[in-house]
Parts: sequence; C-alpha cells; structure tokens
Amino acid sequence: MTLRKFLFENEAVHGINSPSDYTYLKLLRFMLMVVSAWPQKEIGETNIVFYQKSLLKYCYLILTIFSLYGSVAFIVQHWIELDFLELGHMYIVVLMTAVDFSRITTLTFNPEYRELAKVFLTKFHLFYYKDRSEYAMKTHRMVHLVSHLFTLFLVGQMMAGLSLFNLIPMYNNYAAGRYSRGGLQNATFEHSLYFAYPFDFRTNVNGYIVTCIIHWIISYLCSTWFCIFDLILSLMVFNLWGHFKVLVDMLDNFPRPSSNSNLILSNSSGSVLQAEKYSKEELKQVFERLKECILYHREILHFTNTMSDVFGPMLFVYYMFHQASGCLLLLECSQMTTAALMRYVPLTIILTQQLIQLSVIFELVGSESEKLKDAVYGLPWESMDCSNRRIVTIFLMNVQEPVHVKALGLANVGVTTMAAILKTSMSYFTFLRSM
Repeated sequence: MTLRKFLFENEAVHGINSPSDYTYLKLLRFMLMVVSAWPQKEIGETNIVFYQKSLLKYCYLILTIFSLYGSVAFIVQHWIELDFLELGHMYIVVLMTAVDFSRITTLTFNPEYRELAKVFLTKFHLFYYKDRSEYAMKTHRMVHLVSHLFTLFLVGQMMAGLSLFNLIPMYNNYAAGRYSRGGLQNATFEHSLYFAYPFDFRTNVNGYIVTCIIHWIISYLCSTWFCIFDLILSLMVFNLWGHFKVLVDMLDNFPRPSSNSNLILSNSSGSVLQAEKYSKEELKQVFERLKECILYHREILHFTNTMSDVFGPMLFVYYMFHQASGCLLLLECSQMTTAALMRYVPLTIILTQQLIQLSVIFELVGSESEKLKDAVYGLPWESMDCSNRRIVTIFLMNVQEPVHVKALGLANVGVTTMAAILKTSMSYFTFLRSM
C-alpha cells in the first residue's frame, strides 16, 4: 500500500473533521505546546494544560536571557584561554540564542501570531476548500502528502542535529578517557554549551553531570524554536501555494459562452474577427464567477500580507543569522582538523540546508502567483459586456506583480535573497581566510 493511499484511507476511516486531526499537525501541536506556542485557547481547545500557562512563556524568556548573558559572560571571562575552535563555537551559540530570543519575543508573545495560526487552522487550510472542485480536492491531497513528509523530515532532522550537537562532545570526552577514574588529570570536560555557571563544571564530575543535563534541555528547546517555527511557516506556505494553484485552475476553466450569437470585432490591422457572445443569463453567471475569483484572490493576498507582518521580523533575524553564521562555520571548517570537521561540518550542512529549504519553499509562492496574470488575460473578455470587461481589467492590474512574503518589508524571501546571502558569506570567508 502506498503512503498516499494509506493517508487518505486513514482519513476516511477515522472521520477527519478538521486539519488538527491530521497526524502531521498533531505532531506540530505537541512540539509547539512544549514551547507554549500552540494557539490552544484561540482555536477553542478547552483542556488548557500547564504548557499553555502564561507563566511558562515568561520562564522561557528568562531562561533565554540568562543563556544569552551566560554565554557572553563566559566569552569575556575566558577570552584569553579560548582557542579559535572554542571561540567560534561560542559565537555560534550566542547567535543561535539571539535567534531564539527574537522568536520568543516576536512570536510566542505576539497575539497576532496566535490569531494567524488560528485563521490557518480553522479557515485557510486547504481542508476547507477541498470540496470546491475536483482539482481542489486533488491539490489538497497533494499538499497534505507533502506536508506530512516534510514534517517527518524536519522533525527527524531536528532530532538528528540535536543528538549530534550533544553526543559529539560526550564522545570526545569518552575517547579521551575523561570518564574513567582519574581520567581528567590536567584536562577539562568538553561541553556542547558553555555558560558562566557559579560552580565548577569543567573539572568537577558532579558539576559536569548537572550541566550536561541542563545542556540537553536547552538544546532541545533551542532546536524546537529553530525548527518548529520554520515548520509551521512552511506548512502555511504549502497551503498558500495550493490556493494559488486552485485559483489558476478556476481561471483556466472559466465558463465559455454557449450562445450562438456572434460579436463582431476588429483587430489593429483592420481584419474583422468574430467571437461568441455571452447571453444575458450567462453574463450574470460570469459576474458571479469573476466576483468569486476576485474575492478568493483578495483572501489569499490578505493571508500573505498577514504572514509577512507576523513572520517578517523572524525572517529578517533569521537571514542575518545565516549571513553571520555561514561565514563563521566556513572559517571553522577550513581548519580541516578532525575535531573541527566532526563538530562543524554537520552543523554547517544542516543550517545551510535549512536556509536553502526555506527559501525554495517560499519561491514556490512567487512562481505560482506569477501565472495569474496569464490566466486572467486568458479569460474570454472579448465575449463579455463592458461592465464585466472593466472588472477583468482591474483584476488584471492587481495580479501583475508576483506575490512574495517579505522579511520585515525589506527583502523578498526566496532564492534570490538566499543566493545573495551565500555569496556574501563566501566573500567574507575568503577575505578572513586570507588574513
């Protein structure tokens, strides 16, 4: 049995009543509830659990502030003794913590984000549009399958990155014999994270165990803020792409005139052309169909603009992070030592892949929305009356520019911005490497 067949047979058997019943959204719900970012109250879920209490959000904010302060304080205190590898690692940690802080403040505490998530889950998801036409159902199933696979992939990638980030230092400690009795001698424990703790965690075993547990928890929360907010944003973009495909199909299959009467037209060269003309009854249907398409397009644009407003600050900080971290990671990998390659190659691959992945996903919206102007121009406007032609003209003017989500209103999120970031990171890396 194929995965596609299994998913939709499972949907039929269990009676899916809302998108929240889908497996991939249940997984998303669990991950977001852990960081108190699932709109449980907004979508009407009555069993409010501890995860959703406002107190937990403030605890996460305080934890992130202390983590940011602790990592910076550690750099200041140990600046002289830190080698190039450790210093680069600390800079990456500080940058990632800053990204987490931005996502907590601009999303978790933002009521507009929760309202957007509510609209997505209760109104805008393709689940609510699948019965409009056969093509809408086909598009919904395709987007559902892609969303399911992408969720599994991103969560698996998150767990793999989290494990590698914490297990590699533990393996290095084991390989160096630091876990054996008397194994430290003049060495210190290697950690995945370093903070200015008020106790000895580098040479004391008990301090190492405590901080190791703390670092696993912080790493999990950091990975969740990093990957799962990307996930919910990507799922919104997949559905946005599906909506554009449905709208283009509606325009491509616009009803043609069935009247036998002809309309006499002449082109610029003076040649006489004949076109079928809509009857009076058909013109009323044409008006209603045009109205439906325009309202649908307006609804899509409104959701896109709201996405830009809500996720714009997050995307701007995210691109700034990739600009800085890309250069640092390449610089660390260029040492070509075993320790540097083991620690930084997996992180470099994962972060670069995330940048490319998110940018390509957003590019889908721009490429699909660009088809709208040809679809609108392809309407049988020559068979309409003057009032309907004016409507088509205004509609055509409104679809000339492709739709893009913007990062803080400054840059389109897509492959062009991604390519510029990668190119700039390579240029900075080459310059610093030469020095």
